[in-house]
Amino acid sequence: MSRQKQEGPTRQIYAAVREDLYLAAKARATESRVPLREFLEQALELALGQTLQPQEPEATTEPSVWEDEYIAMQASQPLGAPVELTEDEAAAIARGAFDDR
Repeated sequence: MSRQKQEGPTRQIYAAVREDLYLAAKARATESRVPLREFLEQALELALGQTLQPQEPEATTEPSVWEDEYIAMQASQPLGAPVELTEDEAAAIARGAFDDR
């Protein structure tokens, strides 16, 4: 999947954290198939007890390939689990990965 562009002002965080904590967070982010940055942002939002909404909601004209129930089930499997896709589903995922939205 292509990386989502961040909207609005951002801050870069530099921190020294325990190695075991970092490795556990990295493993959980990888298992969830999300970038570590996004995983940490979600953790910070949960710790603050609020969900921050983007200033401008994105308008999508066509649904994402990841909104398909069967593909979402396949994607939610643990890393390394076998994935069975039809040729059309594999092509749709490949096209979605290189979409510039």
